[in-house]
Amino acid sequence: MLCLKPLATASLLAVFFNSSAISADESVEIIVVTATSERQSWLTSPASVDISDIPQSGLLFDSAQLLQGIPGVQADSRANFAQDTRLSVRGFGSRSPFGIRGIYLQQDGIPLSAPDGQGQLASVLLDNVQSIEVLRGPLAVLYGNGAGAVISLSSRQPSQSTLATSIAMSEHHQQQQINLAAVDDKQSLQLALKQFKTDGYRPHSSAEKDQLQINWHRQLANTLQLHLRYDWSYDPYLQDPLSLSPAQWREDSRQTLAAAELFDTEKSVKQRQASVSLTGEGDSPFQVGLWQGQRDINQRLPFPGSAITSSGGEVLLNRQYHGLKGQYQFTLSDNINAVIGGSAVQTDDRRFGFINNFGQRGDLRRDEDNQARNIDGFIRLNYQPTAAVNWHGGWRYSDLAYQITDYFTEGENPDDSGDRNYYQQAYALGVSWQLNQQLAWFASAGTGYETPTLAELAYSPTGGINLQLAASTNQQWETGLKWQNNQQRLSLSVFTIATDNEIIAQNSVGGRTSFANVSETSRLGLEWQWHYQLSAHWRSELSGHMLQAEFDEGQRAGKQLPGVAAAEVQWQWRYSPRLAIPLQISLQSHYRSKVYTDDNNSDAAPAAIYFSAAVNSQQQYQHWQFMQWLSLNNITDKRYVGAVVVNQGNGRSFEPAAGRELAAGVTVSYLW
Repeated sequence: MLCLKPLATASLLAVFFNSSAISADESVEIIVVTATSERQSWLTSPASVDISDIPQSGLLFDSAQLLQGIPGVQADSRANFAQDTRLSVRGFGSRSPFGIRGIYLQQDGIPLSAPDGQGQLASVLLDNVQSIEVLRGPLAVLYGNGAGAVISLSSRQPSQSTLATSIAMSEHHQQQQINLAAVDDKQSLQLALKQFKTDGYRPHSSAEKDQLQINWHRQLANTLQLHLRYDWSYDPYLQDPLSLSPAQWREDSRQTLAAAELFDTEKSVKQRQASVSLTGEGDSPFQVGLWQGQRDINQRLPFPGSAITSSGGEVLLNRQYHGLKGQYQFTLSDNINAVIGGSAVQTDDRRFGFINNFGQRGDLRRDEDNQARNIDGFIRLNYQPTAAVNWHGGWRYSDLAYQITDYFTEGENPDDSGDRNYYQQAYALGVSWQLNQQLAWFASAGTGYETPTLAELAYSPTGGINLQLAASTNQQWETGLKWQNNQQRLSLSVFTIATDNEIIAQNSVGGRTSFANVSETSRLGLEWQWHYQLSAHWRSELSGHMLQAEFDEGQRAGKQLPGVAAAEVQWQWRYSPRLAIPLQISLQSHYRSKVYTDDNNSDAAPAAIYFSAAVNSQQQYQHWQFMQWLSLNNITDKRYVGAVVVNQGNGRSFEPAAGRELAAGVTVSYLW
């Protein structure tokens, strides 16, 4: 099948990662390590928590592949490697024109989100992620700025020494990996290398990504562990074919605008990060983490940006960041324990803007230093008066400071220097009541906040810096049921969210997007997830959500929030036939309702349903292990919009999804 190169990589990946998350003979009872770092049963957790295991093989290049099918999560694949994956959870993060905001990201307890609440997953080595946990609802507000949800990644931990190599390919993509793990009784050292190349789905959309990760775990004592991790990624070129207007997409969804070639739109990114964490277990668990990193971005946009008041058509950014966090758990009584902690995080951005002379760097148009600093503290309490009842609550206080120093003040371009502080609090309370061994009821309420990011403070709708932009606040309520037996696991939750001072994109002109506060928005939603083990060979998983998200006041009253799908459903079937060689076959369907592109609901990406299939196998002979996989994504070659760009001033709001694609790969491992 590998000879079918015109149909061979991306779809395999998108289907496969979903199809082999849990083996067919696994019990549906799971234990999760929640975002609080406290170990709890899924049934008795007073929150909406979902955990997804990641397959050990596949073609992983987009974090949206790992998050599809989790209730409440809208993971939009842009099929454009110059733009980060677009994620929103219960509507949080939906306004983001780039990156991820409104969602707190972390890996192995180390934040991936900046102090201003903005983050990205494009530099994460996805193949080395063991599991992803998503915490939704009111209790998520206890974990930082803009925590509409928490997405927590856990790195893969080797159980024995291994040398593995893998290759995968398709019509558009090629990927090679080498993994080395050395394990003994006290420590483990893991080295992972990955190279990914693609010709892209459209003209002028090729990309290359190189990644390296080093993980070292050391057991210092019976209850003391040291973890060192170094991440390096380099994307030398990520071409941008640009988004399309609705009319252009309907005419030819595979076209690339002439401006992409004319201005040579592309991005290059280099990131390095080192982190160390010390974890203590036993009667009084604790964790201390320290990290430092640098991120360099060079991006050319599809316009010159030559006006003296413009920020330019080429962006150059150097970000230095570092942070420290810690938490300590202690027991107050036989049925009350507490976790206290805090963090101090800082980013320093050196930002330049230049005229884009049709792919060549021109004169300077922006020269700034941007600094964001956050210091916060928290306390979380867990009270279990009986074996069946579990209360969880907490409080968090944040001091967030921004400072912008503008060095480019020539001609009519004003001095955009300034500073702004935000002092915010968040608190939440939740309860779970286990009615019997199979059924539990849970409810929670909380108040959270989301401050503007540095990018949102940069430009005011009336000119100059946007320091008048206020933080948005939200009140959340949630209740639901969880039920499980030996063959099934079912969860159902209903939630409502009321937001004051919602931050929206006000307008986008000449490369500058300005943001403003609107009075109120409301969201009412329903989420469900059903895992059913029909037999040792058949497994079904059905998940989805319905979300009504609207503006409540002003001229937008009654309009849907842009970028938010009102409904999303995913259904997967997995079959493991009785064969001498282990084999797993999966079929997946995914439905998403229409998604509006702007606050006035003037246009929308149409609803779409698409299907994918995958087959994978694994064999072992003495010290050797072999894995093969094959998948077909978007079986019917459905033309649909993968993501929308919210409130795009030029009207180019549609980002086409990939078409039908066959992919295949093989992994060979030696274990000792």
